[in-house]
Amino acid sequence: MHKTLMNTRWLAVVSATTLLAACGGGGGGTTTPAGPTLVVGTDVPVTVEHSATGVVAFAKTQLAATSETSDPLVLGDAKLATDDASEPADI
Repeated sequence: MHKTLMNTRWLAVVSATTLLAACGGGGGGTTTPAGPTLVVGTDVPVTVEHSATGVVAFAKTQLAATSETSDPLVLGDAKLATDDASEPADI
């Protein structure tokens, strides 16, 4: 009887530990925001093809993040948007 009780307790402890380990690290329903959608075959976000404001924002981001050791960006066939009617923007 005593041996059966000990086996039952041992099985309960192992089962509880397994269940707790399986439940740990759950996502909690939040997701990591994805990065910007890139123009196919490039390292350039699609916003640079939609508006000149997107081009300026991308340029500012790159200027702030660029160093002598950073890898060059692939521009590929990205077509940068232009706007002849808007005022020049500071970069």
